[in-house]
Amino acid sequence: MKCTLHPEREAVGICAECNNAVCSECKVEYRGQVFCNPCIEKKIIGTDATSTQPTLTAGDINTSGMGSKSVIPAGLGDWNWGGFLLTWIWGIGNNVWWSFLFFVPFLGPLVMPWVLAFKGNEWAWQSKRWESVEHFKRVQHTWAMWGIWVIIALSVLTLILFAIVVGLIVYGLQSSGFKWF
Repeated sequence: MKCTLHPEREAVGICAECNNAVCSECKVEYRGQVFCNPCIEKKIIGTDATSTQPTLTAGDINTSGMGSKSVIPAGLGDWNWGGFLLTWIWGIGNNVWWSFLFFVPFLGPLVMPWVLAFKGNEWAWQSKRWESVEHFKRVQHTWAMWGIWVIIALSVLTLILFAIVVGLIVYGLQSSGFKWF
């Protein structure tokens, strides 16, 4: 069976509201039931509420991956080290295409790390489907650790290359007969 909204994808469930087939990207689970994005959006907005069916609040469901319609959970945090340290690489992994502004000459490398640090969590939540807030935090923590290790590795490599260059210069000067004093 194929997803109603994405015919090229296999369905992983049926919406409890409209009975449409849903793929893993469209699927939203709430209180043990599967819903499609359009039906869950109706429930969030409240247009589908009846006296026996209360309107859902944004905190009741996972709205990640729904773009600008996503509700950003309070517990995501304000700073994203992965976005700050790995910029466009982090952006590819989190479907945050704004990160490619890093390649704008002069301004990109100076501004985009800071923008991604402050807006990265929000953009990543909106751009990609996450299992839960905890899953999101685990993945972002992994990105931060990779960013720190990449910075450490690049720093060590830079120091090694600097030492090699200085050594070659000193060796060249000594072999040419240069007198230090």
